[in-house]
Amino acid sequence: MKKFIILVIVILAFFTIDHPLIKEPREKLLGEGVSLLGESTKVNRNPAASMAKSNISAQLGLSESEHEYVEKTFTTDDSVRLFHLRYCRERDLNLYFYDDRLNTVCKIVSESLAQKRVK
Repeated sequence: MKKFIILVIVILAFFTIDHPLIKEPREKLLGEGVSLLGESTKVNRNPAASMAKSNISAQLGLSESEHEYVEKTFTTDDSVRLFHLRYCRERDLNLYFYDDRLNTVCKIVSESLAQKRVK
């Protein structure tokens, strides 16, 4: 029981003393804890975009410029829909993907959008 009371006193002192030797590590520790909790509770608001990016990277061997293009283009679900409309349905010219590679990307994007609609 004495050890518990001493532990409570030490914890209370840790949170109430404003000395720079205690205050700075305490704020750093609490800041890291809050950021860790914040990151673990983030909800993925763009499931089609993240699914499309990961599947494209997994199925196609991307060059550095293609990888950058995919990361820039597939940021939100709306950008995935826009890509699908422009390059898959209207068949606009894409400087990074063409022919079979564009067909593969269009298939992946269509599957990602279909998965999003199902959920």
